[in-house]
Amino acid sequence: MNAAAHAPSSRTPLLQMLLGASVISSSAVFVKWVEIGPAASAFWRMALAAVILLVLLGQPWRRGRMRHWRPDGRVLGLVMLGAAFLALDLWLWHRSILYVGVGLSTLLANFQVFVLAGVGALFLGERAGWRLWVGLIMGLIGLGLLLAPGWESMDARFRLGVAFGLAAALAYGGFLLAFRAAQARRGPTPNEALQWWLCLGCAAMLGVSVPFGGETLLPASAHDWLILTAYAAIAQVLGWLVIGRAMPKLPAGVVGLCLLLQPLLAYVWDVLLFHKSLGAIELVGIGLSLAGIFLGLARGDQPLFSARQDA
Repeated sequence: MNAAAHAPSSRTPLLQMLLGASVISSSAVFVKWVEIGPAASAFWRMALAAVILLVLLGQPWRRGRMRHWRPDGRVLGLVMLGAAFLALDLWLWHRSILYVGVGLSTLLANFQVFVLAGVGALFLGERAGWRLWVGLIMGLIGLGLLLAPGWESMDARFRLGVAFGLAAALAYGGFLLAFRAAQARRGPTPNEALQWWLCLGCAAMLGVSVPFGGETLLPASAHDWLILTAYAAIAQVLGWLVIGRAMPKLPAGVVGLCLLLQPLLAYVWDVLLFHKSLGAIELVGIGLSLAGIFLGLARGDQPLFSARQDA
């Protein structure tokens, strides 16, 4: 009786993880659907998410808890450094989505697993292990199968999109390093508060960048407002909160396997919604890349550190 009673709760983190990974796989779809520029859509994702977080978390200033939402200067500095990296990541990734498509851009961005592993091995004294090297080789071979056959016929826009996707992986790695350092030093400040400051700082930086790209900041239609609100609520708030709470309760291998839903489902959405066609060689390339990313995610005992939660 007791075992039966506890069975559903023991499955809850896994179900939350699957839900969160599925939810954030839709991120690139919203970027494709909205009819404003890539930096502007990134700005509204973070700005609206900051508002939604305050509403969901009960407006802390009304409960006398605002002092706990103010991290000390060093922590706030790390959060703002993370916000700068995340703003760059979204600036690059949104362009990659528009240039190469939903599926490939998401797969490229997930190569940040290897960026963080390299930083850990070179500067943090972490042991890389065979999983990392095998995963990296598989990922590169898979990426080669995806890109090499038609590379010479691809236009400059597509090639730039590939470069943007890989650069986004580097930027996201920088974000995780800074934000995890802030979390480790946050003291009594809730993790949700750090996410709110992150959204606020990232939105400010993206807002400044919008005019330089010749974009218009304000959406022109109710349709765009609806998509941007859904983007912020689903991809940024719901996805991050659900995954962040489920990850610490699951083994690294299970987390890695669940997180593969992000790039895998991104390709599904690309096929179903945007009529992307995939040949046999591309399918093999996708499979190898996903297997390599899984090995990179499951290489150690701290999956939270290496997981991408926005793509």
